[in-house]
Amino acid sequence: MELGRKQIRQANKQKKRKVILIVILAIVFAAVSAGGYWYFRISDYAKMFPGRISFPEADAHGKEIMDIREAFSKDAVNILLMGFDRNEDRKDVYSAFRADTIMLASINIETGKVDVISIPRDTLVPIYNRGGGRDKINSAYTYGWRYGGGSTDEEKFNLGMLYQVETISMALKGVPIHYYVSVDMDAVVQIVDTLGGVEYNVPNNIYHKTGRVLLGKGQQVLNGQQFLIFVRNRNYRLGDLQRVKNQQDILLALFKQIKSAGNIVKIPKIYSSVVNNAKTNLSLEQIMSLAHFATQNVDTDNIGTHVLSTSFALGRIKESWTKSYSYLIIDQKARAQMLYDIWGLDVMPDATDVIYPPLPQEPEPADEEEPPLAEEEPPTEPEPAPEPVPVEPGPENPEDPQDPQIPTDPENPEDPEKPEDPQDPENPEDPQEPEEPPEEP
Repeated sequence: MELGRKQIRQANKQKKRKVILIVILAIVFAAVSAGGYWYFRISDYAKMFPGRISFPEADAHGKEIMDIREAFSKDAVNILLMGFDRNEDRKDVYSAFRADTIMLASINIETGKVDVISIPRDTLVPIYNRGGGRDKINSAYTYGWRYGGGSTDEEKFNLGMLYQVETISMALKGVPIHYYVSVDMDAVVQIVDTLGGVEYNVPNNIYHKTGRVLLGKGQQVLNGQQFLIFVRNRNYRLGDLQRVKNQQDILLALFKQIKSAGNIVKIPKIYSSVVNNAKTNLSLEQIMSLAHFATQNVDTDNIGTHVLSTSFALGRIKESWTKSYSYLIIDQKARAQMLYDIWGLDVMPDATDVIYPPLPQEPEPADEEEPPLAEEEPPTEPEPAPEPVPVEPGPENPEDPQDPQIPTDPENPEDPEKPEDPQDPENPEDPQEPEEPPEEP
């Protein structure tokens, strides 16, 4: 009798083990199936990116632009990348911000070819929905925020982004922008730090305006704050033109390192860490699909980099202005050639933009000075500079702080870069660049 009970207990245990094993196998199978289904989904790029215009309400365009959009290749996915001059400290002071970095990444999902087009922030262009009114391309967001008609912060943001995206599309003669990603300065720092930094050979020292070195030259691993200092620095002979080339170069270096290290698995972590400091109309699934596409199909050598060709001009948008500002004027023939080389678009060059010349004996503006929006009149006379207060050298004042000497690179004495003012990592209250958004009306 006892033997029979033992056999029954053993039989019941075996049944329980089988049930547990079946349940475990079912869970594993379900997980693998779900993972396989998810992997299949993100690798079906044509379905993940159906090729649509993200802002169908943008109907204030002429026939030429709409014709280009309708004829545009369905194999290309165009993603606008923007870096705004916003961070946690500045958002408490300003409501509307400007894009320091403007790049359009065009990805051909059939061939794996990628083209990255940078547009300098000071480029003079017609602003979307302003009746042909022109201004710097990075001011479009502020126009939408301030004059677009929104009543809540969310509405103002959406209108600001609409104006910015459509203005950039117009600057490229109607090339459709399907998606956008905008990040502020804090998000850039978080992304680079989450990836463990980026190894890069900094070509020249970058100085604070007082002459102190903010970032030394040479091969090194840049953390997020150092990365930000490098990409925001524009203290070069070519100013913003050199800055956009530097941005392209270091982003390609970052892409290489992400691809070689297999950091695709970090994307959900990056996404969650920057969600408050980044805006995009891409879903997380689409972001993962892009990362998968990049690691599987994109060779760094197959990425073409381009900068919208411009020339420097100093002058006034409105004749009534009594103060001039610096702008970049689009080279119309070079733009038409670039559109043909990248997308095969055959467009006629427009007439070259002109602005009113500086007034006689008008003082030149400081490099960092931002013009007002075209609707706003600049001050009729520049603010008088305060009288300097002499400071005697001595134990407490070994140097005259009013005339800091700009060091040259001892290994490159011809390095002419004078310091600009990116944010000092040791002094977070130090302003980054005195290129502030316009004051609230």
